[in-house]
Amino acid sequence: MRIGLYGGTFDPPHLGHTHAALAAHQGLSLDHTHMILAARPDHRDQPQTPNAHRWEMLRLACLDHPELEADATELERPGKSYAIDTLESFRQRQPDAQLCWILGMDSYVTLPSWHRWQELLALGHLVVLQRPGHQGSIDQPLQRVEQTHRSDSLGTAPAGRILYLSAAMKEVSASAVRRLREAGDDPEHLLDPRVWSYIKEHRLYQGWED
Repeated sequence: MRIGLYGGTFDPPHLGHTHAALAAHQGLSLDHTHMILAARPDHRDQPQTPNAHRWEMLRLACLDHPELEADATELERPGKSYAIDTLESFRQRQPDAQLCWILGMDSYVTLPSWHRWQELLALGHLVVLQRPGHQGSIDQPLQRVEQTHRSDSLGTAPAGRILYLSAAMKEVSASAVRRLREAGDDPEHLLDPRVWSYIKEHRLYQGWED
């Protein structure tokens, strides 16, 4: 079994998130793709939106996509939300599965700042979503890891490979959605209709500063 794990703060979840997750799901022939809400991220600022709202929006964003499953693993675990802990949890539940941690190039280049980052590949593969023609600047520690683990395919190994997956990504970010909302403009075209309705109903992202 091949399982995708796509983590994020999803503040809010937008069409770029679901597009990226579906691209990875199809490109890697994944059996399941878990959209994992980062409840208490360590390497970025804590989201201003309460977890309960972000969780409900993520759940709504996945409703039209049976390939995607909103996952509360990190919400249910106390303390900081570390990728290594989430991978360990999935590995315990799925000892023989191929676990694929999906991330964008912007997150991948920050990997050396992640908690116990050098242990990630012992538990799963890293799948880097890369816009065609774009290449991030990678520091030496990550370059050295790539020399050993970079591959053109996942093969059948349960873990241990770094794979770049070229995918046409939507030019949208959660911060852009929030800025539009805060300015009184309409970000509806960037969101699932259910998510947009939820934002309006609960008056989210009004009058905040990034």
